Amino acid sequence: MRWLTRHLALLLAALALAGCASTFPEELTRTVNRKLTVTELRRDPRAFIGQRVILGGEILTTVPKPGQTEIELLTRPLLLDDSPQRSDRTEGRVLIRTSEFLDPAVYGTGRSLTVIGTVTGEEERRIGDLPYRYPVIAAERMRLWPALAAIPRDPWWPYGNWPACNYPYTWPYRPGPPLPWWPYWW
Repeated sequence: MRWLTRHLALLLAALALAGCASTFPEELTRTVNRKLTVTELRRDPRAFIGQRVILGGEILTTVPKPGQTEIELLTRPLLLDDSPQRSDRTEGRVLIRTSEFLDPAVYGTGRSLTVIGTVTGEEERRIGDLPYRYPVIAAERMRLWPALAAIPRDPWWPYGNWPACNYPYTWPYRPGPPLPWWPYWW
């Protein structure tokens, strides 16, 4: 019995560690400077030219140009699997450039993206009326994360999204429009 318990514990530990691994192959992440933050990069991008970085965040714009595609990325902190956190924390914006054509319909506003790339310089643009210095990253490998589906909920049911309580959307037993007294049947 101890043998089974020990092997089960080892299997669960291996699965837990595998779940925390990066989504990129180790040979790509081996030379990445993970200690370099976007704040340091924005302060003086020219000092870090040639450094390989891994960044992630939310796509603001995707602009195809002749011979390249440019993505403006609002950075977010990365989780253990290198996916961007869903939070309001950000260290700033960066420009990602790739020689591939990326369709703006797929790489659309709000999608999450993680990039491994090399710092190639900086570019100054404006955000509103203010000048903003963007670090420019030449993408080597990118991971577009799946879009999160919006789950509709019944505003009258305060206890979460139990499917049977979202009558107009998921109630399987009463087809048709909601009754006028719904949800006040009691």
